[in-house]
Amino acid sequence: MTPLWAAVAAVVCLPSPPAPGVGVADPFRPPAPEATQLNADGKIVYRQGRWDDARAKYRAAEQADPDFLAPRLNVACSFVRQERFDEAVTEVRALLARAYMPWSREVLEAADLGALKVHPQMAQVREALASAAAAWGAGLDDAVVFVGRLKPPLHIPPSGAGEFILNPHQEAFAYLPDSGRFRQLTAEEGHVVAAARSPDGGRVAVVTAQKWIRGNGPADARLDGVAIRELTLATMTFGAPVPIPGAVARLEIRPMPRAFLLRVTGARTNGWFTAGATGTLLPSAPARSPAAVAVTAAGAAPIRSAAVGGACRAVARDRARTGGAPRVIELTAHGRARLIGERFGAGLAGLPLP
Repeated sequence: MTPLWAAVAAVVCLPSPPAPGVGVADPFRPPAPEATQLNADGKIVYRQGRWDDARAKYRAAEQADPDFLAPRLNVACSFVRQERFDEAVTEVRALLARAYMPWSREVLEAADLGALKVHPQMAQVREALASAAAAWGAGLDDAVVFVGRLKPPLHIPPSGAGEFILNPHQEAFAYLPDSGRFRQLTAEEGHVVAAARSPDGGRVAVVTAQKWIRGNGPADARLDGVAIRELTLATMTFGAPVPIPGAVARLEIRPMPRAFLLRVTGARTNGWFTAGATGTLLPSAPARSPAAVAVTAAGAAPIRSAAVGGACRAVARDRARTGGAPRVIELTAHGRARLIGERFGAGLAGLPLP
Protein backbone atom coordinates (compact mmCIF):
# COMPACT_ATOMS: atom_id res chain seq x y z
CA MET A 1 0.00 0.00 0.00
CA THR A 2 1.31 3.46 -0.91
CA PRO A 3 1.91 5.59 2.22
CA LEU A 4 -0.24 8.70 2.48
CA TRP A 5 2.81 10.97 2.46
CA ALA A 6 3.98 9.42 -0.80
CA ALA A 7 0.59 9.90 -2.43
CA VAL A 8 0.54 13.55 -1.39
CA ALA A 9 4.08 14.08 -2.66
CA ALA A 10 3.09 12.63 -6.04
CA VAL A 11 0.49 15.37 -6.55
CA VAL A 12 1.74 18.35 -8.53
CA CYS A 13 -0.18 21.34 -7.19
CA LEU A 14 -1.12 24.31 -9.39
CA PRO A 15 0.27 22.56 -12.49
CA SER A 16 1.04 24.55 -15.60
CA PRO A 17 0.04 23.44 -18.14
CA PRO A 18 -3.04 21.89 -16.49
CA ALA A 19 -3.27 18.17 -15.92
CA PRO A 20 -5.94 16.14 -17.74
CA GLY A 21 -9.36 16.27 -16.13
CA VAL A 22 -12.80 17.85 -16.15
CA GLY A 23 -12.77 21.58 -16.77
CA VAL A 24 -11.04 24.09 -19.01
CA ALA A 25 -7.46 25.33 -19.05
CA ASP A 26 -8.22 29.07 -19.05
CA PRO A 27 -11.75 30.50 -19.26
CA PHE A 28 -10.37 34.04 -19.45
CA ARG A 29 -8.22 33.62 -22.56
CA PRO A 30 -9.87 35.11 -25.67
CA PRO A 31 -10.16 32.72 -28.64
CA ALA A 32 -7.62 32.89 -31.42
CA PRO A 33 -8.53 35.58 -34.00
CA GLU A 34 -8.33 33.04 -36.83
CA ALA A 35 -10.86 30.84 -35.04
CA THR A 36 -13.33 33.67 -34.44
CA GLN A 37 -13.07 34.75 -38.07
CA LEU A 38 -13.71 31.22 -39.36
CA ASN A 39 -16.69 30.92 -37.02
CA ALA A 40 -18.06 34.23 -38.31
CA ASP A 41 -17.53 33.09 -41.90
CA GLY A 42 -19.46 29.93 -41.07
CA LYS A 43 -22.40 31.94 -39.79
CA ILE A 44 -22.62 33.81 -43.10
CA VAL A 45 -23.06 30.65 -45.17
CA TYR A 46 -25.20 29.12 -42.42
CA ARG A 47 -27.76 31.91 -42.88
CA GLN A 48 -27.76 31.06 -46.59
CA GLY A 49 -28.77 27.50 -45.79
CA ARG A 50 -25.45 26.05 -46.94
CA TRP A 51 -25.14 23.64 -44.04
CA ASP A 52 -22.19 21.59 -45.30
CA ASP A 53 -20.18 24.69 -46.16
CA ALA A 54 -20.97 26.23 -42.79
CA ARG A 55 -19.92 23.08 -41.02
CA ALA A 56 -16.59 23.07 -42.84
CA LYS A 57 -15.91 26.59 -41.57
CA TYR A 58 -16.89 25.63 -38.03
CA ARG A 59 -14.65 22.56 -38.10
CA ALA A 60 -11.78 24.72 -39.29
CA ALA A 61 -12.44 27.11 -36.41
CA GLU A 62 -12.25 24.19 -33.99
CA GLN A 63 -8.91 23.19 -35.48
CA ALA A 64 -7.60 26.75 -35.22
CA ASP A 65 -8.43 26.90 -31.50
CA PRO A 66 -9.61 23.66 -29.85
CA ASP A 67 -10.57 25.55 -26.68
CA PHE A 68 -12.99 27.80 -28.60
CA LEU A 69 -16.25 25.86 -28.18
CA ALA A 70 -18.83 28.07 -29.91
CA PRO A 71 -18.25 26.37 -33.31
CA ARG A 72 -19.19 22.99 -31.82
CA LEU A 73 -22.63 24.30 -30.84
CA ASN A 74 -22.99 25.74 -34.34
CA VAL A 75 -22.13 22.34 -35.84
CA ALA A 76 -24.90 20.77 -33.74
CA CYS A 77 -27.35 23.40 -34.97
CA SER A 78 -26.40 22.71 -38.59
CA PHE A 79 -27.17 19.01 -38.14
CA VAL A 80 -30.56 19.82 -36.61
CA ARG A 81 -31.41 22.05 -39.58
CA GLN A 82 -30.74 19.02 -41.81
CA GLU A 83 -32.78 16.81 -39.45
CA ARG A 84 -29.68 14.75 -38.72
CA PHE A 85 -30.60 14.53 -35.08
CA ASP A 86 -28.32 11.68 -34.01
CA GLU A 87 -25.27 13.56 -35.26
CA ALA A 88 -26.50 16.70 -33.52
CA VAL A 89 -26.75 14.80 -30.22
CA THR A 90 -23.19 13.53 -30.65
CA GLU A 91 -21.96 17.12 -30.92
CA VAL A 92 -24.02 18.22 -27.94
CA ARG A 93 -22.64 15.42 -25.79
CA ALA A 94 -19.07 16.35 -26.67
CA LEU A 95 -19.72 20.03 -25.96
CA LEU A 96 -21.28 19.36 -22.55
CA ALA A 97 -18.45 17.02 -21.58
CA ARG A 98 -15.91 19.74 -22.38
CA ALA A 99 -17.67 22.59 -20.55
CA TYR A 100 -21.03 21.85 -18.94
CA MET A 101 -21.22 25.45 -17.83
CA PRO A 102 -21.97 27.75 -19.62
CA TRP A 103 -22.90 25.50 -22.56
CA SER A 104 -25.74 23.66 -20.84
CA ARG A 105 -27.73 26.88 -20.87
CA GLU A 106 -26.85 27.53 -24.51
CA VAL A 107 -27.96 24.01 -25.47
CA LEU A 108 -31.35 24.52 -23.85
CA GLU A 109 -31.87 28.03 -25.22
CA ALA A 110 -30.41 27.86 -28.75
CA ALA A 111 -33.29 28.47 -31.14
CA ASP A 112 -31.89 26.23 -33.86
CA LEU A 113 -31.69 23.29 -31.45
CA GLY A 114 -35.36 23.72 -30.60
CA ALA A 115 -36.49 21.13 -33.15
CA LEU A 116 -34.75 18.46 -31.06
CA LYS A 117 -37.26 18.95 -28.25
CA VAL A 118 -40.06 17.19 -30.12
CA HIS A 119 -37.95 14.24 -31.23
CA PRO A 120 -36.90 11.10 -29.30
CA GLN A 121 -33.27 12.22 -29.35
CA MET A 122 -34.11 14.92 -26.79
CA ALA A 123 -34.11 12.21 -24.12
CA GLN A 124 -30.45 11.61 -24.95
CA VAL A 125 -29.74 15.33 -24.60
CA ARG A 126 -31.34 15.42 -21.16
CA GLU A 127 -29.36 12.34 -20.17
CA ALA A 128 -26.19 14.05 -21.37
CA LEU A 129 -27.06 17.18 -19.36
CA ALA A 130 -27.52 15.17 -16.16
CA SER A 131 -24.32 13.18 -16.69
CA ALA A 132 -22.28 16.28 -17.50
CA ALA A 133 -23.67 18.14 -14.47
CA ALA A 134 -22.59 15.33 -12.14
CA ALA A 135 -19.10 15.24 -13.65
CA TRP A 136 -18.80 19.03 -13.50
CA GLY A 137 -19.79 19.13 -9.83
CA ALA A 138 -17.59 16.23 -8.73
CA GLY A 139 -14.51 17.02 -6.67
CA LEU A 140 -15.34 20.68 -6.03
CA ASP A 141 -15.01 20.29 -2.26
CA ASP A 142 -11.28 20.94 -2.73
CA ALA A 143 -11.70 23.79 -5.23
CA VAL A 144 -11.21 27.53 -4.77
CA VAL A 145 -14.51 29.27 -5.52
CA PHE A 146 -14.29 32.85 -6.75
CA VAL A 147 -15.80 35.54 -8.96
CA GLY A 148 -13.96 36.28 -12.20
CA ARG A 149 -14.40 38.92 -14.88
CA LEU A 150 -14.55 37.61 -18.45
CA LYS A 151 -14.08 40.94 -20.23
CA PRO A 152 -14.09 44.67 -19.41
CA PRO A 153 -17.20 45.83 -17.53
CA LEU A 154 -19.98 47.81 -19.15
CA HIS A 155 -19.04 51.49 -18.96
CA ILE A 156 -20.84 53.73 -16.46
CA PRO A 157 -20.32 57.52 -16.65
CA PRO A 158 -17.90 58.65 -13.92
CA SER A 159 -20.23 61.34 -12.59
CA GLY A 160 -23.86 62.43 -12.60
CA ALA A 161 -27.02 61.05 -11.06
CA GLY A 162 -29.04 58.36 -12.80
CA GLU A 163 -29.86 54.69 -13.23
CA PHE A 164 -27.39 52.67 -15.25
CA ILE A 165 -27.43 49.14 -16.61
CA LEU A 166 -24.90 47.14 -14.60
CA ASN A 167 -22.96 44.41 -16.32
CA PRO A 168 -19.52 43.76 -14.85
CA HIS A 169 -19.18 40.65 -17.07
CA GLN A 170 -18.57 38.51 -14.00
CA GLU A 171 -19.42 34.89 -13.25
CA ALA A 172 -18.62 32.47 -10.43
CA PHE A 173 -15.87 29.93 -11.05
CA ALA A 174 -14.01 27.12 -9.33
CA TYR A 175 -10.30 26.40 -9.64
CA LEU A 176 -8.96 22.94 -8.77
CA PRO A 177 -5.41 23.20 -7.39
CA ASP A 178 -4.62 19.55 -8.09
CA SER A 179 -5.43 19.67 -11.81
CA GLY A 180 -4.92 23.36 -12.57
CA ARG A 181 -8.30 23.42 -14.33
CA PHE A 182 -11.23 25.81 -14.04
CA ARG A 183 -14.95 25.12 -14.00
CA GLN A 184 -17.46 27.89 -14.56
CA LEU A 185 -20.28 27.69 -12.02
CA THR A 186 -22.80 30.25 -13.27
CA ALA A 187 -24.21 31.56 -16.52
CA GLU A 188 -25.92 34.77 -15.39
CA GLU A 189 -25.07 36.87 -18.46
CA GLY A 190 -22.26 38.56 -16.53
CA HIS A 191 -24.40 39.94 -13.69
CA VAL A 192 -22.74 38.12 -10.77
CA VAL A 193 -21.49 40.64 -8.19
CA ALA A 194 -20.62 38.32 -5.29
CA ALA A 195 -20.40 34.73 -4.10
CA ALA A 196 -20.19 33.14 -0.65
CA ARG A 197 -19.52 29.51 0.22
CA SER A 198 -21.23 27.45 2.92
CA PRO A 199 -19.19 26.19 5.90
CA ASP A 200 -19.17 22.63 4.53
CA GLY A 201 -18.09 23.87 1.09
CA GLY A 202 -20.96 22.16 -0.72
CA ARG A 203 -23.12 25.19 -1.46
CA VAL A 204 -22.54 28.66 -2.90
CA ALA A 205 -24.74 31.74 -2.54
CA VAL A 206 -24.57 33.73 -5.77
CA VAL A 207 -25.59 37.41 -5.82
CA THR A 208 -26.61 39.14 -9.04
CA ALA A 209 -27.58 42.75 -9.75
CA GLN A 210 -29.08 44.46 -12.79
CA LYS A 211 -28.73 48.22 -12.18
CA TRP A 212 -26.35 50.69 -10.59
CA ILE A 213 -28.08 53.78 -9.20
CA ARG A 214 -26.27 56.99 -8.29
CA GLY A 215 -27.78 59.97 -6.49
CA ASN A 216 -26.02 63.23 -5.72
CA GLY A 217 -22.70 61.64 -4.84
CA PRO A 218 -20.80 58.36 -4.39
CA ALA A 219 -22.32 57.86 -0.93
CA ASP A 220 -25.78 57.72 -2.53
CA ALA A 221 -24.95 54.83 -4.88
CA ARG A 222 -27.14 51.71 -4.73
CA LEU A 223 -27.57 48.38 -6.46
CA ASP A 224 -30.97 47.49 -7.87
CA GLY A 225 -32.48 44.30 -9.24
CA VAL A 226 -30.50 42.35 -6.65
CA ALA A 227 -31.22 38.64 -6.25
CA ILE A 228 -29.58 35.71 -4.50
CA ARG A 229 -29.54 32.05 -5.59
CA GLU A 230 -28.11 28.99 -3.89
CA LEU A 231 -26.05 26.55 -5.94
CA THR A 232 -25.46 22.95 -4.79
CA LEU A 233 -22.07 22.14 -6.25
CA ALA A 234 -22.21 18.33 -6.34
CA THR A 235 -25.28 18.33 -8.59
CA MET A 236 -24.87 21.78 -10.18
CA THR A 237 -28.46 22.59 -9.29
CA PHE A 238 -29.76 26.05 -8.41
CA GLY A 239 -32.48 27.00 -6.00
CA ALA A 240 -35.12 29.55 -6.94
CA PRO A 241 -33.81 33.12 -7.33
CA VAL A 242 -34.74 35.25 -4.33
CA PRO A 243 -35.14 38.93 -5.31
CA ILE A 244 -34.47 41.68 -2.78
CA PRO A 245 -37.17 44.36 -3.22
CA GLY A 246 -35.92 47.90 -3.77
CA ALA A 247 -32.47 49.39 -4.14
CA VAL A 248 -29.80 47.91 -1.87
CA ALA A 249 -27.16 50.01 -0.12
CA ARG A 250 -25.43 47.07 1.58
CA LEU A 251 -25.84 43.30 1.62
CA GLU A 252 -23.96 41.15 4.13
CA ILE A 253 -23.82 37.35 3.88
CA ARG A 254 -23.06 35.08 6.81
CA PRO A 255 -22.79 31.42 5.78
CA MET A 256 -24.44 29.21 8.40
CA PRO A 257 -24.55 25.38 8.55
CA ARG A 258 -28.05 25.14 7.07
CA ALA A 259 -28.63 28.49 5.36
CA PHE A 260 -27.07 31.75 4.30
CA LEU A 261 -27.99 34.52 6.69
CA LEU A 262 -28.49 37.89 5.01
CA ARG A 263 -28.40 41.39 6.46
CA VAL A 264 -29.94 43.90 4.05
CA THR A 265 -29.81 47.68 4.21
CA GLY A 266 -31.93 49.22 1.49
CA ALA A 267 -34.68 51.55 0.36
CA ARG A 268 -37.50 49.02 0.84
CA THR A 269 -35.83 46.06 2.55
CA ASN A 270 -34.02 46.27 5.86
CA GLY A 271 -33.15 43.64 8.44
CA TRP A 272 -32.03 40.03 8.78
CA PHE A 273 -33.27 37.32 6.44
CA THR A 274 -32.66 33.91 4.94
CA ALA A 275 -33.45 32.98 1.35
CA GLY A 276 -36.59 30.86 1.23
CA ALA A 277 -36.94 27.83 -1.04
CA THR A 278 -40.00 29.41 -2.69
CA GLY A 279 -38.09 32.49 -3.84
CA THR A 280 -38.90 34.90 -1.01
CA LEU A 281 -36.96 36.45 1.87
CA LEU A 282 -37.76 34.97 5.27
CA PRO A 283 -37.22 37.12 8.40
CA SER A 284 -34.51 35.79 10.70
CA ALA A 285 -32.88 36.54 14.03
CA PRO A 286 -29.66 38.58 13.85
CA ALA A 287 -26.23 37.02 14.15
CA ARG A 288 -23.22 38.18 16.14
CA SER A 289 -20.64 36.64 13.83
CA PRO A 290 -18.91 38.95 11.32
CA ALA A 291 -20.02 38.96 7.71
CA ALA A 292 -18.10 36.66 5.38
CA VAL A 293 -19.10 38.71 2.33
CA ALA A 294 -20.16 42.36 2.15
CA VAL A 295 -21.51 43.93 -1.05
CA THR A 296 -22.28 47.58 -1.81
CA ALA A 297 -22.46 49.66 -4.97
CA ALA A 298 -18.66 49.82 -4.73
CA GLY A 299 -18.55 46.04 -5.17
CA ALA A 300 -17.57 43.13 -2.95
CA ALA A 301 -15.05 43.75 -0.19
CA PRO A 302 -11.82 41.72 -0.48
CA ILE A 303 -11.24 38.60 1.60
CA ARG A 304 -7.94 38.26 3.43
CA SER A 305 -7.51 34.54 2.76
CA ALA A 306 -9.30 31.25 2.22
CA ALA A 307 -7.96 27.71 2.46
CA VAL A 308 -9.07 24.53 0.72
CA GLY A 309 -8.29 20.97 1.67
CA GLY A 310 -7.30 17.97 -0.41
CA ALA A 311 -3.79 16.92 -1.21
CA CYS A 312 -2.74 20.41 -2.27
CA ARG A 313 -4.07 22.32 0.76
CA ALA A 314 -3.97 25.58 -1.18
CA VAL A 315 -4.30 29.04 0.35
CA ALA A 316 -5.97 31.79 -1.70
CA ARG A 317 -5.68 35.53 -1.04
CA ASP A 318 -7.19 38.59 -2.66
CA ARG A 319 -4.35 40.82 -3.81
CA ALA A 320 -4.58 44.45 -4.87
CA ARG A 321 -2.33 45.73 -7.64
CA THR A 322 -1.00 49.16 -8.45
CA GLY A 323 -1.48 51.33 -11.51
CA GLY A 324 -5.18 50.69 -11.86
CA ALA A 325 -4.69 46.97 -12.51
CA PRO A 326 -7.65 44.84 -11.35
CA ARG A 327 -7.63 42.80 -8.17
CA VAL A 328 -6.31 39.25 -8.54
CA ILE A 329 -6.24 36.05 -6.49
CA GLU A 330 -2.88 34.72 -5.36
CA LEU A 331 -2.75 30.96 -4.80
CA THR A 332 0.01 29.12 -2.96
CA ALA A 333 0.37 25.38 -2.41
CA HIS A 334 3.38 23.23 -1.57
CA GLY A 335 5.87 25.93 -2.50
CA ARG A 336 4.21 26.80 -5.81
CA ALA A 337 2.23 29.94 -6.64
CA ARG A 338 0.01 31.35 -9.37
CA LEU A 339 -2.24 34.34 -10.00
CA ILE A 340 -5.84 34.18 -11.20
CA GLY A 341 -7.50 37.08 -12.98
CA GLU A 342 -4.48 38.94 -14.32
CA ARG A 343 -6.32 39.96 -17.49
CA PHE A 344 -9.63 41.38 -16.20
CA GLY A 345 -9.65 40.65 -12.45
CA ALA A 346 -10.81 38.04 -9.94
CA GLY A 347 -11.79 38.07 -6.28
CA LEU A 348 -12.68 35.44 -3.69
CA ALA A 349 -16.01 37.16 -2.96
CA GLY A 350 -16.22 39.53 -5.90
CA LEU A 351 -14.63 42.62 -7.43
CA PRO A 352 -14.95 46.40 -7.24
CA LEU A 353 -17.80 47.95 -9.22
CA PRO A 354 -18.58 49.30 -11.69
